[in-house]
Amino acid sequence: MTSLQTRDSRVRLDPQRKPYKVSLDRGLTLGYRKPVAGPGAWVVIGSDGQGGQWTDTFAQADDEGPADGVAIMSYGEARRRAEELARGRGNAVLAASRPVTIDEALTNYAIDLAARGGNVGNARHVRFHLPEALLPELLSRVTSKQLAAWRLALLQGGMKPATMNRLFKSVHAAFNREAKLDKRIAANASEWKVGLEFIAGANTARKALLGDAQVRALVAAAYDLGEAFGVYIQAHAELGSRSDQIARITVADVEGDAVMVPNSGKGRGKHKSRTGATAVALTAGLTKRFNELADGRGPDELLLAPFTGSQVRSMFMRVVTAAQVPEGTTPIAFRHSSIVRALRANVPIKTVADWHNTSVRMIETNYARYMRNTHHDLIRPALLNTAPGENVVALARRA
Repeated sequence: MTSLQTRDSRVRLDPQRKPYKVSLDRGLTLGYRKPVAGPGAWVVIGSDGQGGQWTDTFAQADDEGPADGVAIMSYGEARRRAEELARGRGNAVLAASRPVTIDEALTNYAIDLAARGGNVGNARHVRFHLPEALLPELLSRVTSKQLAAWRLALLQGGMKPATMNRLFKSVHAAFNREAKLDKRIAANASEWKVGLEFIAGANTARKALLGDAQVRALVAAAYDLGEAFGVYIQAHAELGSRSDQIARITVADVEGDAVMVPNSGKGRGKHKSRTGATAVALTAGLTKRFNELADGRGPDELLLAPFTGSQVRSMFMRVVTAAQVPEGTTPIAFRHSSIVRALRANVPIKTVADWHNTSVRMIETNYARYMRNTHHDLIRPALLNTAPGENVVALARRA
């Protein structure tokens, strides 16, 4: 089999008019034309879907000098460029016959999320962190070594394990979707399961809890940065909802001293739908601010001023410093604190789950230690004192 991957292997080839060929996929070949003198040339050869072929000489090989990625290409660069040219030629037969690239898998995932009412930001988040060199890789050929190198780079770059797990959850979802559609990709599934392995126990450390005084201090510091950001953070602190839910509240959702908070689309079952909403009671202070914001505006307008993720991160860091709460606190801490505050107040678990647009199972899994008081009060009447010789009435008085 002809090897074109290194300069040395190409130097040993005899000059010939016909290009040496390496198959990249069904209907797609990378060719190398070896001249009598001077550097060779890279050629892409593709099927036209009608029994014929098309060819395109697109770059010199790096036989006599370094590659620049444009006019002079290494073998790896030439291979990726050949695949790009094949896609760009609009060859429907070729596109349908080969497995998708990582780039295409993420595009398909975003389209599917949008169709299902999911959070398209999950796909964008992956693209933001994914090395550009991985995008053209065929999903049927990407290796665990390539993916593990990306994983290691994220860790070395300081990404928190819990954040990494959330990122990889989206990656796995995108890749697994394509694996269901193509057996060639399914056969390669172990590569991303191994290369992008989740970090065990990382998610349990995410629940940063805030005391009531800390919550009030954060809200006050947010108002110091402006009314719009103050209301935005106050909504997080009092509603206990996710940022994507709060961002989609409209003027029509405000109903006196309550607000219909749009579902997030996270979780399973009924909680996975973004088409519904959950009624959440408002405090007097937030009722006043929400009604002032809604006054005189169209029902379909967003109630709160829009903030980008980078704006929120930057401004909330300043808020955290001003409020003198632990460094690294993020707005999600309001949600965790709201859930725990409700459980400690003996609000029924089902009510807490519905309020926060999640499930009883997730509450029990992630907040079991905070349900102690609720469970104690419920089971105490059913307790049986079996201590020999003890006077039950006396014990009750002593308690």
